[in-house]
Amino acid sequence: MLVFSDEYRRREGVCVTKVNKKIITISLIVTIGGLLFGYNTGVVNGALNFIGKDFMLTPIQKGWVSSSLTLSAAFGAVFGGKISDMIGRKKTLRIIAWIYLIGAIGCSGSFNFAFLVSFRFLLGLAVGASSAVVPLYLGEISSAEHRGKMVGLNQVMIVGGQFLAFLLNAILGNMFIQNNHIWKVMMGLAAIPAIIMLIGMTKVLESPKWYARNGMLDRAIHIIKEIYLDDDEMVKKEIQEIQEIPVKVVKNKKNKEKIPTWTIKILLLGCLLGIIQQFSGINSVMYYGSEILTMYGFGASAALIFNVLNGVVSVIASIVGMTIVDKMGRKKLEISGLTICAVSLISVGVLSNLLSGTQIAPYIIMIIIFIYIFAFQGAIGPVTWILISEIFPAKYRGTFSGIAVFVLWIANFLVGLFFPVLVNSVGINATFYGFAGCALLGILVVHFKIPETKGKTLEEIESHFIK
Repeated sequence: MLVFSDEYRRREGVCVTKVNKKIITISLIVTIGGLLFGYNTGVVNGALNFIGKDFMLTPIQKGWVSSSLTLSAAFGAVFGGKISDMIGRKKTLRIIAWIYLIGAIGCSGSFNFAFLVSFRFLLGLAVGASSAVVPLYLGEISSAEHRGKMVGLNQVMIVGGQFLAFLLNAILGNMFIQNNHIWKVMMGLAAIPAIIMLIGMTKVLESPKWYARNGMLDRAIHIIKEIYLDDDEMVKKEIQEIQEIPVKVVKNKKNKEKIPTWTIKILLLGCLLGIIQQFSGINSVMYYGSEILTMYGFGASAALIFNVLNGVVSVIASIVGMTIVDKMGRKKLEISGLTICAVSLISVGVLSNLLSGTQIAPYIIMIIIFIYIFAFQGAIGPVTWILISEIFPAKYRGTFSGIAVFVLWIANFLVGLFFPVLVNSVGINATFYGFAGCALLGILVVHFKIPETKGKTLEEIESHFIK
């Protein structure tokens, strides 16, 4: 473990201020991709009722409008990660922004079910690609000291996008409740942040680590100097780190047809993190939250209140998580989140039986569900994305990130698809117990298999797994 002198810490403090101004600006632009990820997954929640009336959709058609994005996001993650390894992070992010823009305009202008599903599928490719590439890019341009915070910003933007969708749906849905075409406005509004992202991409720099891995060390050094301005200490430190990268790539070129066994193990670990995140049950609450509350005794009017409060809790939790992840560490925060989620899910089942028939029961259940949401959005959600951006070896980082996020999206799709089936078969409480069991298994995986990556460079993390 490195120990820094007081003099170095003072210098580092000056450096952090300068770096943050540049990197935060870049990060805010890039994480508009996260905002659009959240908005496009959340907007269908309120728009679907209007779409159903406008196009006279059957239940299965409604399911396709909702799930087509989730399914295509899985493939977008794989292709996005691979493409970013081939042409660079910046070019890939620009393509993603264009797809977001075209998809938003296309959805808004759709005149039948087939067109709408086609453009939702297109949007899903952008959602999946951004979910893989944005954390990857943020992890590569950030210093080890602040990497968790910067990657965590993407989680804040994702839930911020969902909250924005919930809020605009509530406002527009109530103002134009008799207008079945209002869903076009709901979906079309996503074009505005897509345009902002496209314009902002002119200010975004390519990842110096991507340049270094592709033998363009001079360009990598130029980017580092531009990011860290006049801070010679940080420039030297970052240059020293990236100078090792091209050597590693050249050495591996002879064996590029054979992926080392140790890297496959890391890939499986990353995929397992994605499964744990989704099988802890968060999207059962995000997709069916209002229906869950109805099962526990709330009236139908609770849907609007729940969605807005859900968004508020998620944003606050994500900000808290982003703030503490570099202080608390990834492992401790992830294990804490999984523990609280497991206890919350078990408590919902137990208390709903103990308090059955009482007037206070629905309110107790709602409070516990919000505690569960807070634990997930403040811990499990961001830490999973952070670890996926950190643990993979440099040579395969984009491709492996894409595969891990592909698995995450497939798990997401399966939860959304089978949750109603499970509830109908074994009941809501038993289903929640199952999610709690997955969270408890996740604690064991994180405790025994995941190293603490707080404060370590990406190269140091890679060295840990090689050992």
